[in-house]
Amino acid sequence: MKQNILVIGQGGREHAIAWKISKSPKVQNVFVCPGNAGTALEDNIENIDIDISDINSLLDFVKKNNIFMTIIGPENPLVDGIVNEFSEQGLKIFGPTKEHAILEGSKVFSKEFMKNYGIPTSDYEMFSDKTQAKSYISTKKHPIVIKADGLAAGKGVVVSSSIEESNDAIDKLLSAHHSDFIIVEEFLSGQELSAIYICNYKGCTYEIGLPWTKDYKSRDEYNSGPNTGGMGAVSHPLSYGHKNEIYKLYQDIEKILVKTINGINDYNKESNIKYLGFLYIGLMIDSANKIKVLEYNCRMGDPETQNLMLTLENKGIDFLDMILNDPITNIQDLNIANFDQDSKGYCCTIVLAAKGYPESYAKGFYIDMRNIIENENIKIFHAGTTLDDNKICSTGGRILTVNAYAENKEKAINIAYENIKKIKVFQDKNMSIENNNLVFFREDIGG
Repeated sequence: MKQNILVIGQGGREHAIAWKISKSPKVQNVFVCPGNAGTALEDNIENIDIDISDINSLLDFVKKNNIFMTIIGPENPLVDGIVNEFSEQGLKIFGPTKEHAILEGSKVFSKEFMKNYGIPTSDYEMFSDKTQAKSYISTKKHPIVIKADGLAAGKGVVVSSSIEESNDAIDKLLSAHHSDFIIVEEFLSGQELSAIYICNYKGCTYEIGLPWTKDYKSRDEYNSGPNTGGMGAVSHPLSYGHKNEIYKLYQDIEKILVKTINGINDYNKESNIKYLGFLYIGLMIDSANKIKVLEYNCRMGDPETQNLMLTLENKGIDFLDMILNDPITNIQDLNIANFDQDSKGYCCTIVLAAKGYPESYAKGFYIDMRNIIENENIKIFHAGTTLDDNKICSTGGRILTVNAYAENKEKAINIAYENIKKIKVFQDKNMSIENNNLVFFREDIGG
């Protein structure tokens, strides 16, 4: 029997998940709450207008519409305990409990967790007092990294290159608006790698590793400018190395995964509940191929998810099968599953953002994408958009992503840039005043 699925969230990640899930032969209907213009325009996806903080209304909707499973996209509902609420009602939901989601919900917890469970990470100190924090950074070599303790949608991190910049960051992040605690840690150099796992219903040792990706967090070219939620993503270059090197990297990351899963389950052993859901491990790999953990997310990354869903579609993989893992799939890690294939394929994801993002930015302008022809290799996933009389109107800092899949890196990047440049932006609803200066994108994604 085909099933109904509910996806919680409204960004590009949720559009991509809903789109891929909707293609499963096991699925009847996909609902997205609240969704965006992109999900509204998909043939077999329906947006649901419920505030995601209104748990009782969500529970009622799930029960009345015979929802087989709810998938949580963003971090806030997880940290707030939506999984606990659904589970208490006996409803199937995919995501970690509030107690497990502390891995992402608190930077202080995650750093202490890594130290206690022997997981390699950067040296750090934590502070609740601005004067003490400033005294500490005055003695430290820069650049240095300063992080707010709580959730900040990817914008609670400052990579500072001077004491003055660090002092400003401390004043900004160590405040009632952001956090009661900050982490000050050493700056790590090397290649970042996003390792995302599906920690499915089969439990420990059955986790499935998705293809490694590389994301671009800085707003501007050459990784400069302020931190953002992500300006693009590509299939990770280390995925295309010699198979011995890939396997060694896989083994090293797998050790971190095992320590993380066992550690967070041990920490929550009194609840007798195991980690379930997506687990994102942000890694830094130095020139000697030594790995350290930068951060944990208890959900899929954005825009990595958009990149991954188009990749899985081109590999003919049913995403719902991986989540359910019933019957048990023979895939454990997609980075080593196809060692001997001549062509692995490559995906490039570019974010179109509103000018001014990640600070204050314009919204309420209109997007025309009619010159882009979507196919199995080109897909647009919406983020900060809504429909206004069937016209696409911007509502967020990151508006959408253009995603291109091809047999090689050069072709995928060229297709992605060729298509994002076809997008037109208009100030008015009648689409008579064109103004492409209202948006921007990085020109060096994949470079």
